[in-house]
Amino acid sequence: VVIGADYGGATAAKYLRLWSEGTIEVTLVDPNEAFISCPISNLVIGGSKSMADITVSFAGLDKYGVKRVRDSVTAIDADKKQVRLASGATLPYDRLVVSPGIEFMYERLQGWSAGAEGTVLHAWKAGPQTVALRRQLTEMKDGGVVVMSIPLAPYRCPPGPYERACQIAWYLKQAKPKSKLIVLDGNPDMVSKKPLFTRVYNEDYKGLVEYRPGAPVTEIDLKGSTIVTELGDKVRGDVVNYIPHQR
Repeated sequence: VVIGADYGGATAAKYLRLWSEGTIEVTLVDPNEAFISCPISNLVIGGSKSMADITVSFAGLDKYGVKRVRDSVTAIDADKKQVRLASGATLPYDRLVVSPGIEFMYERLQGWSAGAEGTVLHAWKAGPQTVALRRQLTEMKDGGVVVMSIPLAPYRCPPGPYERACQIAWYLKQAKPKSKLIVLDGNPDMVSKKPLFTRVYNEDYKGLVEYRPGAPVTEIDLKGSTIVTELGDKVRGDVVNYIPHQR
């Protein structure tokens, strides 16, 4: 049994079938019908790719003999070697691969409420929030401010936030050149590819991207669209892209 059908789980399921030449029965559990790639999803936010470009049906695994169960796992009983599903069913296993992806740690952010997910977006799991963040950018007035936060490492895809900053800046430069992007990095310095991103911010997006390292976000004022850093800085945005801490 394989839990989770993103890059890790789907790849494991496919190659367990291939390497065993079909002698091992593999069941893949995931609540979704299709895979939406987080890598490349920043290009949807920037406007050069569509959701169709990054969406692939899991049906492609059928030809390898992978059994697919569209459900969520609620518990693992390691003693009985069973996986319990949200539907109430159980799946027995001899070996278990657990590849569930990330979980957001909103408990670290003061002022947060679950109802805010519709307006303060992370878009760090590709899907509806990817489209919604793109819409927020296109609907923002020229001269608006986008505020983006980067969580303290470790988090999924180290270069991802810096790539996103480039994509947002690329869009703003073309469509809304009077606007500004403020990047609040919770890390003391860039986690990935510092020479590359420093050069791009300073040369291609000079005056458009304001990068602030060592500025972890600790609090949010949802009504005022303002986030507060550990340093006490209050930063308001017309669009706020808060990427939470992750486990």
